Amino acid sequence: MTTGVVVAIVVVILVAGALLPLVGRSRRRRLAGNDEAIAARAAYSKLGFYVEDLPAAADADAADLLAQARERWNTTGAMLARARSEKDFTLAQATAEQGLGLVKDAYEKMGKPF
Repeated sequence: MTTGVVVAIVVVILVAGALLPLVGRSRRRRLAGNDEAIAARAAYSKLGFYVEDLPAAADADAADLLAQARERWNTTGAMLARARSEKDFTLAQATAEQGLGLVKDAYEKMGKPF
């Protein structure tokens, strides 16, 4: 190989390496402004508020509902970590909202306001 070919290959590799982070940043920025992503993250945060430190429940059914809600919170977090499309974010939001429904039912059984 001649020196010119080696230099050309090195230049192409350097340019590709410089452009790769820009492409990834553009994609993250585009998804971060997406309404579905915002709604899913908001529902996840709200659910986390209720289940991160589970309240003591004297009622076994309420305790079970809260445990199920916490599972939905963990699942939603994993879904959000992998979400790439609007459909992924919509599914994560639906899962978080299921968890919020379980929290509401548990709070009603315990006689607490939701």
